[in-house]
Amino acid sequence: MYKVLIVDDEPLILDGLQYVIDWEEHGAEIVAMAGNGVEALRALEQSSIHIVVTDIKMPVMDGLELIRQTKNRGLNVKFIVLSGYDEFELVKKAVVYGVENYLLKPLEEEELSSTLLNTIEKLDHEIQLSIHHRQNYSIVKENILFRWVAGRIGHDELTSRAEFLGIDLSFEHYRIARVIQEGPPREGEASSGLLASAILNVCEETMNGFAGCIAFRSLHGEPILLFGWSGEESMNGDELEEMLEERLAACSSNVRRYLKLDVSIVLGPVVCGYGSVAASYRETFRTEEAPGSVRTGDTEAAHPTVLKLIEYIDRNYAEEMSLKTLSDIFNLNAAYLGQLFRKTTGDMFSVYLNRIRIEKSKRLLEESHLKMGEIAAAVGFSNVQYFSNVFHKLVGVYPTDYKRKIASAE
Repeated sequence: MYKVLIVDDEPLILDGLQYVIDWEEHGAEIVAMAGNGVEALRALEQSSIHIVVTDIKMPVMDGLELIRQTKNRGLNVKFIVLSGYDEFELVKKAVVYGVENYLLKPLEEEELSSTLLNTIEKLDHEIQLSIHHRQNYSIVKENILFRWVAGRIGHDELTSRAEFLGIDLSFEHYRIARVIQEGPPREGEASSGLLASAILNVCEETMNGFAGCIAFRSLHGEPILLFGWSGEESMNGDELEEMLEERLAACSSNVRRYLKLDVSIVLGPVVCGYGSVAASYRETFRTEEAPGSVRTGDTEAAHPTVLKLIEYIDRNYAEEMSLKTLSDIFNLNAAYLGQLFRKTTGDMFSVYLNRIRIEKSKRLLEESHLKMGEIAAAVGFSNVQYFSNVFHKLVGVYPTDYKRKIASAE
């Protein structure tokens, strides 16, 4: 369904255009209306609009200026112009900017219908061409990306292709993740690659560009996620590590939710420079096969591990703790550990840890005379403001207010 914006300074025309034709029958819907060009530009910036039906003479900003500014902003919008008999000079200028048609007021149903159908046919054709070009482009890009991570491409070819394909080789750090389907492949889907594409789409939407994420498939159709970033912070840092774990756990959860499929995500180590990416990719196979590694779908093996983890958290909640540090203690990949924890408990590791810490802090607020900073430190928060914000999120009041209520109740 193509989205239409109607622009006219006369309310009666705005209202009447809704009923001149059956827009839905033509494959279109009116999603916004505006009384002048300024309002129309605002609507174009806020919504994805395909067709604009606009009056040419309006206050504040006329239709001609609206068309000009829209084209200058690079928006791919089709314009149908409404005009009176005395506005032909303006219409001629509008035609120079490339409008689909100009219609005289009062509007004739047949003429608007025919113009709209022709415009939609042109949009359909453009979309088909765009899809064809994107498919060819994606095939080439996937091929180059996989050859890069697999170490099967020379330096000169990689750098020249990367520039053309928009692949960023300038990051300081890179990291690879492989998405592995649990259980036997579904009949008919594995060979066509539809399932791998669906998994990639879900992961790409979930990651939403985090750490420069690029999602693509290997030559065998296996989904791969490539991360790249620069700056002083490293993906080995606890905070960034935890953020990555949360996103990857969300990927697994969303794949299960939307595709009814369990997947494991195996992370390779962080490497420096684009020339070392293949090393990160190779390590994902060693991690997958390492003794003690557990896949997302292995629920029976997950329970004992997570129970031990919960016991450890309950005893050591005041210490600095992250999935990275715990993965070293339990000899499991951090992403795997996070996935197992969430699948078993229904909570993200960070959410569970914060809940434990806040419960402990409530007892200190009730039973001690410690200052707020001392309480925060005693339960594992190095930042008082962060402690206060987490407390408010989980309890509904700030710790100072909680303390005050306890004191007034005594």
